[in-house]
This record gives sequence, C-alpha cells and structure tokens, in this order.
Amino acid sequence: MKKYRNIYYLVNLLYSLGVAVWSGTIYLFMHHIGYSYGEINFFLSIFWVVTFIAEIPSGFIADHLGYLKTASISNLVRAAGLAVLALSPKNFLLLALSAFLTALGDSLMSGTLPSWIANKAALNNEKGQLGEIYSTYSLIASPFNMIVGFIGAHFLANIDLRLPLLTGATFLAVTFFILVALFKYDSQAGTQKLSFKELNVVSEVKEVITNEYQTFKFILLCLPIWFISSGPIDQWQLYFQHGKRVDSGSILVAIGIVGYIGSYIYRYLYKKKINQLFLLIFSVIFLTISIELVVMLKGSYYLALGIFMIHNLFGTFQQMIQGTLLQESIKTEKSRATIVSVCNTLDAGVSVLILSLNGYLSDYYGIGLAWQSLAIVGLVLFFGMLIYYKRGRVKQA
Repeated sequence: MKKYRNIYYLVNLLYSLGVAVWSGTIYLFMHHIGYSYGEINFFLSIFWVVTFIAEIPSGFIADHLGYLKTASISNLVRAAGLAVLALSPKNFLLLALSAFLTALGDSLMSGTLPSWIANKAALNNEKGQLGEIYSTYSLIASPFNMIVGFIGAHFLANIDLRLPLLTGATFLAVTFFILVALFKYDSQAGTQKLSFKELNVVSEVKEVITNEYQTFKFILLCLPIWFISSGPIDQWQLYFQHGKRVDSGSILVAIGIVGYIGSYIYRYLYKKKINQLFLLIFSVIFLTISIELVVMLKGSYYLALGIFMIHNLFGTFQQMIQGTLLQESIKTEKSRATIVSVCNTLDAGVSVLILSLNGYLSDYYGIGLAWQSLAIVGLVLFFGMLIYYKRGRVKQA
C-alpha cells in the first residue's frame, strides 16, 4: 500500500503544481488582454457547463478504462487548453475553446486519483486510512503549491502574464508522460472493458443512486456550500488587487500557509475521531461568518485580508471533511469514480446558477454585496438540507 500512496502523492502533487502556478493570475491575465468582467464570466460559464455535461461520462470512463489512463488524458487536454489561452489574442472562439479543453481536462481528473487510491485501499482493507492519506497529501502539497504559486504570481506574472499559464501547461505535459510510465499500476473498478456502444450513463447512475442512497443524501447536503465559497474562490484576485503591479503572490503564500495549518489541524482532529459531520457544520457556519466580516471590514484592508485567511482555513476543513466523508460513504466499488463524477456534475450545475447570480450582483451592486447575499442564502439552504439529510439517515437506520 505504501507504493500506491507514494504514486498518489507524486502524481497529485505534479498536477496541483500545474494548476497552482497560474491560479493567482489567470483572471488578471484575461482582464489584462482586454476581457471585461462579463466576458471573464463567459469563460467561467463555458467551463462549468462543459463540466456539468462531461463529469458523469468522465467518471464512467475512469471506472472502466482505468484511473491512471484517464488522468493522463486529463493532463494532456488541460495543458492544451492553457496553451490556447496563453498564446491567443482576445478572441471569443479561442476563449471558448480554451474553456472547453480546460473544463474537459478538469472533469477527467476530478475524483479520479482519489478514487484510484480509495480502490487500492479497499482492496488492501485500509479504507479507514483514507482520511489520513488525504490529509497527509495536503500537508505535503501545501508548501510546494505555496512556493510555486508565489513564483508564478510574484515573478513570472510581472515579467509576462502569459508565463504562469505556459509553465502550468508544461507541468501538466510532464505529468502526462509520468502517468504513462505508471500504467502498470493502474486499476479499473468496472468488470468490463470500456465500450462506447455499451456506455449507458443514465442507467449506471440510476443503479448507483439506488445502491448509494445515503451517499447521495450527503452530496445534496454539500451543494449549498457553493453559494458561500464560489465567489471568494473566483474573485479574490480582483477583490484584493490594488495598483498595476501584480501582488497576488503574497496573498497566495498566505493562503498556502493557512491551508497547511488547516491540513495539520484536520489531521489531528481526524486521528482524535471527532465527529466529521459536526466539523463540517462548524466549518460551514464560520465560512459564512468570515466572508460577511471580510466585506464589512474592507475599509481596513489588512484586517479584511486577515479574516479572509480565516475563511480559507475553514474552507480547507470543509473540503477535506467533505472529500473524506464522500469516499468513506461509498460502498459500490465498481462505480466509485462515477459516483464522484455525479457529485462533481451537481456541483457544476449549481456553480453555473451561482455564477449567473454572482455576475449580475457583482456588475450592479459590487463584489462585496454578491459575496454577502449568496453566503447567507447558502447557509440557510445548507441547514435545510441538513434536516433532510438527518431524516434520511433515521429512515435508513
């Protein structure tokens, strides 16, 4: 099992570095070459629509073709999408092509490696160690992502805003070749070979929902969290940017440090066997409170930025808890990646809705009001779904 852990850590790290190097500058780059906020939202809308369509087939492909093979295709496709965006002038068709390729690559990757290591853990009777595996990876990756993100935003972007994107594409291309060399360690949860003639995603998903009732209750529970987090995730570069010089690198370092601390704390709490659902509820409440305070205190830039770091701390908790609970709740091994992809599909669908609301509110009332209002809506919906989720648990018990 140690060998599989190391492969999981290595491939995930390389992929995350390929994203981290441009994550603090991509929206600044699009704005720099002439795209308006509305046009940037157009890019994001295409990204999430493609994700919504592609996620479930991607999970099905991963379950039947093989997790590492699917991940290799993902890296190659996403590298192409970044290259198109970086090397093209302002052009809606090329912007749409970049969004399409980037979203397709992201869909093929999302949940694939966690499903691969979860499948290996299940085969080795170590499924109970998934929380530790995920948190250990986060502890390993956080400092590397922090350093690479800082280099991309503070140095490369101030030379040329295209450089972080091209560097990310290079990382992903290298990861593709490494994955090809690791195909001998691949596994597929499905029993049959992938055949597009036999690919019936609808019937597969219906079967999964029937067999994984409580898992889908949990997926629905987590959807409202997107109302709280999607605005800050996408818009912090613009919200905290001042002047012409790109200074998001320092903020990325702070986010990386906070993420590292959050991963360490979560790992400690996981080992203490503290109730994971309680931690999730606690995190969602403080995600909302912190974002409300960020907007209220914007007049004090550094105080607002400090509270935004607290928001990211609870965001780290929420993501790790949600990922762990989802993987631990899945019982149908042959459809593990498909289940994760259904989760990501629903996330994408909700994100398209939230993106539209956020874009409207940001254009007419400002980013701050958009964050505040959507966060409150998300918190109310979360507690409504929590009641539904707990009732479902009682009925199934």
